[in-house]
Amino acid sequence: MPFIGAAIGAIAGAIGSVGSFIVGAAGTFLGKLALGIGFNLASAYFRRRKQERPEPTGVQIQTQYGADVPRQVAMGLVGIAGHECHVNAYGSDNKWLQDVYQVSDYFCSDLNRVAINGEWVTFDRNNPDPAKGWPVTSGDYAGVVWIKWYDGKQVAADAALVANAKPADRWTVDCKGIGNAYVIVTAEFVRDNQLGRPDMFFEVKGAPLYDWRKDSTVGGSGSHRWNDVSTHEFTENPIVMDYNYRRGLSVNGDLFCGMEMDASDLPLDKFTSAANVCDETVEGEARYRCSIMMDCTATHGDNIEALMKSCGGVVIDAVDGSWPMVGAAQPVVATITDDDLVVGEPVRWQKYRSMSELVNSIQGTHPDPEQLWSMVGYESIVLDDAIVVDRRTRDVPMDFPTVRSPRQAKQLASIYAAENRLEATADITLRPRWQVLKAGDWITWNSARYGTKTYIVVSRVLKSLDSDKPRVAVLSLQERNAGIYDGVQNPVPIVPYPPGKPVYLQEVVNLQLAAVLAGTADKLMPAIRAQWDAIDDVTVVGVDLEWWPTDQPASKGSLRVSDDVSSAVLVEGVVSATEYSVRTRLVTSPQRVVAWSDPATITTPDQPYTDIAVYLASLQEDMRNFFKDRWTEAEEIFERVEYLAANGATANVEDIVDRKRFERKIGNAEASIRKESVLRVAADEALAQDITAVSASVDQNSAAIVQESNARADADSALAQDITAVQAIADAGTAQGLMKWEAVAAPGGVSARFSLQGKATAGGAFRTGGAYLDVLPDSARWVFEADQFIITDGTVNGSPFVYAGSVLKVQNVVLGSLTFDVLQSSNGKLVLKGSGSNASLEIFN
Repeated sequence: MPFIGAAIGAIAGAIGSVGSFIVGAAGTFLGKLALGIGFNLASAYFRRRKQERPEPTGVQIQTQYGADVPRQVAMGLVGIAGHECHVNAYGSDNKWLQDVYQVSDYFCSDLNRVAINGEWVTFDRNNPDPAKGWPVTSGDYAGVVWIKWYDGKQVAADAALVANAKPADRWTVDCKGIGNAYVIVTAEFVRDNQLGRPDMFFEVKGAPLYDWRKDSTVGGSGSHRWNDVSTHEFTENPIVMDYNYRRGLSVNGDLFCGMEMDASDLPLDKFTSAANVCDETVEGEARYRCSIMMDCTATHGDNIEALMKSCGGVVIDAVDGSWPMVGAAQPVVATITDDDLVVGEPVRWQKYRSMSELVNSIQGTHPDPEQLWSMVGYESIVLDDAIVVDRRTRDVPMDFPTVRSPRQAKQLASIYAAENRLEATADITLRPRWQVLKAGDWITWNSARYGTKTYIVVSRVLKSLDSDKPRVAVLSLQERNAGIYDGVQNPVPIVPYPPGKPVYLQEVVNLQLAAVLAGTADKLMPAIRAQWDAIDDVTVVGVDLEWWPTDQPASKGSLRVSDDVSSAVLVEGVVSATEYSVRTRLVTSPQRVVAWSDPATITTPDQPYTDIAVYLASLQEDMRNFFKDRWTEAEEIFERVEYLAANGATANVEDIVDRKRFERKIGNAEASIRKESVLRVAADEALAQDITAVSASVDQNSAAIVQESNARADADSALAQDITAVQAIADAGTAQGLMKWEAVAAPGGVSARFSLQGKATAGGAFRTGGAYLDVLPDSARWVFEADQFIITDGTVNGSPFVYAGSVLKVQNVVLGSLTFDVLQSSNGKLVLKGSGSNASLEIFN
C-alpha cells in the first residue's frame, strides 16, 4: 500500500451480471435470477483444495517493505504488522529512530493495541508527548518507545517527521497522507540497554463505514450519510462491509476500492434483513463478525466471497440488483405439489451428489487476537454418520482467516458440512402462477413420487411471451433444512500464554556427539550419534541437524526430527577417520527467529574401505533381486503374447462387449488381427480391458505384437496397466521387446512403474537389457541393465560419459568437492591415498 501515490483505477470485477437477460436456444429471451457467490462452499473447497491465490484475511503477520505493495482497506478488527514506508535516525549520534508503518489505505477508527517483540504492551494515552505521542509504559521498551497514531483524517504532515527528516526533502509538509492510516514509532537508543530495534505489531479498528440503518434519509434512524465520512462508524458486520464495498470507497474523489454500484441496485430491505441477522447476540457475541484487509488488487468475487464465507452467506443476483442472504433459517414462502408442474415439461430430480462433491469432515484454523493473531485450530466438525455411509473420511481443510471467534468458526464449519449433506437437487417447470418465486426463496415440494422436502430456489427462469409456454417458471432447486443453522456446542476454550513474557528455548540443551559404527557385524559404516536433553518447550515442533567435514563446509548433510525425539544417528556422507562439525536449530510453531547453534566437532572411527564397499554390496544385492523380479514378470507377459497371438484374447469370459477377428491363410502363410473389449461390473468391483493381438507366420517363423490395456477397481484398491509386447521367432533365434506402464493404489501403498525390456536368444545363449522407473511416495529410482551405457550429443567427440566392460569413462569433468579413499592415474604412476588416519602421495618413475 504505497503511502502517497497515484490512484489505482477500480479493478474489473469477477462478478458478472448473471441476473441480466440472456438469449434462449430458440431466440426467445429468458429473465433469470440466480444464487451466486458462496453457494455450496464445502463442495467447492473439496474440488478446489489449492487456490490460485491466497484469500483475503484479517491478519498480516510479516512487515511489508518497498513501494510495490498492493493497496488495501482494513475493515473490522484486524492484526497487522504494517507497511514500513519511512525510517529515519536523528539527533546526536543518531540517538533517535523514527519508523512509519502504514496500516490501511483508507480511514481507520482507532489503534486498539500494540505488541513489541511478541508481547502486548500498554501506553499512556492521557499523557502524550507533543512530538512523539503516547509513551509505552510496560515491557522491555517502557520509557524508550513512543507511539503516535494517525487515522487518515489528518490535514497536515507530522511536524516531528518534517523537522527531523535527513535529508530534509525525505519528509516535507506535503507528505500529509490524507486518507491513509499510519503509526509513527519513535525509539530512543540507550547505550546500556541492548534491546535492539523493536519489532512492531498493531491491532487496529478498521474503517468507519456507512450503515444505512442509521441514516434517517433512507428509512433508518440516525445521522449517517453516505457522502460524509465523518458520520460513519466502526463496525464488524460483514453485510455492512459488503454494502460499502459494492458502493465503492474513495478518498478525495479517487475511487480505488470497490465496485461503484448504484444504490438503486442494492435493495436496502434485503441488506437490512441480512445485517440484522449478523448483529444478533449468540453466546454473548454478535452472530457473525468479520476482520478483513480488503485487497484492492483482488477480483471483486474474491473479496465478496471472503465476506460471505464469514457469515455463511450467498449472493443473489437478479435483474433488479444484487443482495446477500446470510447463514440463517429462512421462512418457507410456498408449498407446491406435483399438480403445479407443467405437463409435458421434463422433470430432473437427483437424490444424491457425486461422491467427488461429498464432505464428511471439516477442519482448519482461524486467527486468535489473544495469541498475537496467530492462526489456531478451531474444533473440527466430524459427521460420524456420513463417514459410515461414505466408508471413508472425506475431509476438507477450510480456514476462516477473517473470523476471530472460535465459536463463529466452528458454527460456520458446521453449517458448510451440514449443507453439503443435503444432497437432493431438482429442475422443474411450474405454472405461471409461481412466477413470483425468486432465487433464495425456501419452498416445500410435496411430491408423491419424490417425497416431501424443503428446497432453496437456486435459480428462476421465466420463459418469454413469444415462447410456446409463456411466463412459466423454470426453477433449479437445492435441498435445504433449517436444522443446519442450529447452534453447536461451545468450543473447547483455548488457553492463551500466561501473562508476562514467556521464556522460549533457543537451542537444544546438552548436545553430545559420539563416533559410532552403524550396520551389522560384517557391514559396518562410520557414523555420528547426536543426543540432547528432552524438549519441554511447547512451541518447539522439531530439530534440524546439519553436519559436514570440518575442512569441507560446502559438503553438508541434513536431517529433521520431531520434538519428541532426543537423539539421531547421522550416516549420510559420513566417511571414516574424518573430523566432522555438527550444529542444530530448533523448528518452532508459531514460527519465530531461531539461530543455528555453534558447531560441535567429532572425529569418526577408523573403518577404512567399508563405506563404499558396504554400499556397493547392498546395491548389488538390491539390483540382483530387482532384475530377477522384473524378468520373471516379463517372461509371464511373453508367454501371454504367444497365447494371445495363437488363440485370441480372453476366451469364454462373460460380459464381453465386443470381439473381432480378422485372419487369412494361404498354404503355410498365415496372418491375423484379433481385437477384444471386455467390461465387467459388480457391486464392489469394476473391470475394463482392451486387447489387440497382431500376428504373422510362415512355417516356423513368426512375429507377433500385443497391446493390452487394463483398468480395475474394487472397494480396496485400483490398478491401471498399459502393455505393448513384440516378439519375432525364426531359425536365427528369438527377439522380444516389452514396454509397460503400471499404476497401483492399494492398502499396501501406491506406486508407479515404467519398464522397457528386451531379450535376444540365439544358439541357446541369450542377452537381456532394460530400463526401469519405480516411484513410491517416499522414493524414486531409475535402474538400467546394459553392457554399455553412453551419453552423447551425436558428434564424433561428443560422448563424454561411457560405461562398458564394467569400466566407466568420463571426460571433461568439473568437480567441486570430492571425497575418496584412493586416487590413481591411468598409467599407475601417481597414487594419492586419503583413507584411514594417514594420507600419502606416491609418484613412480
